[in-house]
Amino acid sequence: MTVGSAEELRITIPEGMWKDASRVASAISAARSVVVASHIDADGISAAAIAATALERLGKDFKIEYFKKLDDTAVTSLSRSGADLLWFADLGSGSTSRIKGLNAVITDHHMPDPEGQCVPKEGQMALTDFGTISHLNPHMHGISGANELSGAGSTYIAAVAVDGNNRDLAWLAVLGAVGDLQDQRTRRLEGLNRGILATAESGGFVETVTDIRYFGRETRPIHRMLEFSSDPYLPRITGSDQGALSFLLELGIELKEGDSWRAWTDLSKSEKETIVTALKQHLRDWKRKDFTVERLTGEVYTFRREQRGTVVRDAKEFATLLNACGRHGQAETGLKICRGDRNEALSKGTALLRDHRSALSKALAWAKGSGIVRLKNIQYFDAGDEIEDTIVGTVAGMLLGSEGADRTVPMIAFAESTEYSTEPKSKASGRGTQELVARGMDLSIALRRAAESVGGVGGGHNVAAGATIPSERKSEFLGILDDIVGSQLIRKARR
Repeated sequence: MTVGSAEELRITIPEGMWKDASRVASAISAARSVVVASHIDADGISAAAIAATALERLGKDFKIEYFKKLDDTAVTSLSRSGADLLWFADLGSGSTSRIKGLNAVITDHHMPDPEGQCVPKEGQMALTDFGTISHLNPHMHGISGANELSGAGSTYIAAVAVDGNNRDLAWLAVLGAVGDLQDQRTRRLEGLNRGILATAESGGFVETVTDIRYFGRETRPIHRMLEFSSDPYLPRITGSDQGALSFLLELGIELKEGDSWRAWTDLSKSEKETIVTALKQHLRDWKRKDFTVERLTGEVYTFRREQRGTVVRDAKEFATLLNACGRHGQAETGLKICRGDRNEALSKGTALLRDHRSALSKALAWAKGSGIVRLKNIQYFDAGDEIEDTIVGTVAGMLLGSEGADRTVPMIAFAESTEYSTEPKSKASGRGTQELVARGMDLSIALRRAAESVGGVGGGHNVAAGATIPSERKSEFLGILDDIVGSQLIRKARR
């Protein structure tokens, strides 16, 4: 199968954004050696894989480094690398004031650093003269980096600008977008992501179908998939092995084929329809709103060239695998998997995924028992050293989506920062809902401003963001954050 032409992808990208991509591409092509700095999550690892492949095809000398955040220590380390060019992928936009003066390119989707920014017209940002920095970011063109283009997507557009033949890497940008939950708002990829998806589909890399959206379609027994469902939560089924089994048996679904448990992808079309119809009725019987019932199904993305029944076949499962690698200090393993290692790296990654699931399960149970503190406009829990700072944000999101959770305000989670520092630091992770975003909440702005007020750093997206702050100023940070979120919601209501 042939991949859609570079021109077909090009016409989906705004002119100004393509010019930015071309400037980034020129800097990459001119460099003899490049250090790629990327984030440790699924989007960042996917972006790193795109960058690595593009650089390898150019014959460049390159190295990949991974960071939880881009603070002064990280920037100082990178500045001493001796490379001709620093390529910040899925990082950098929130730290332009820190990297000013370095020979660098940025392919990111996080909210840009307000320092040095001007706003020429509503919904659009532009950098002032940063001299040696070329910057590609959807926010600079009025496009949402939370829903319409991921860090891997920005990196992919730059790679295509470098060489149109790199359009075959579109599947990695789809993987990054799904890992960044960019299909969550409308239950499908949207914005510039759709042009990238179309390229991946035309090349035979990705198949898109409407199906049940739960995790584990390829690898979990059907009843396990339902037992661990969360979006939407299934009363008397979620969290209950017996409840899930009983539900399926009452529908007459054969759970095994010989001695093997059947996965969702093993079912016939009619069996799937029977289960989905019954689940929707189950949710209605429990008085769930239409919005909740609709979230049961949506677009799902399958990597057609991967073996059926494997963790790398389904985009959501593959992305979780990458998160497991990155969150547990093995981002390089995730990179190798993205670049085709289906032996040692995949085996190691699969083991990390098992550990990751176990860690999340234990952390969620701890968080539920710790007691959530409710302020006026936010709620929070403090895990201290009980939960790793690399997964505490994921736990906050899971907690916010669990049965009986208060979804009227965002969830903030604290954990002790494991990064070296002369003074104790705390990691703060915030998670909200699309309903709160619609009401005016922007956690990227809120956490960044609150963190800077207490001598910390922060940023991210409107629905999910993070910060690192001095531990002794946690109470002050919470008070400021509570006020900022409150003012965001009030301003939106007044408008």
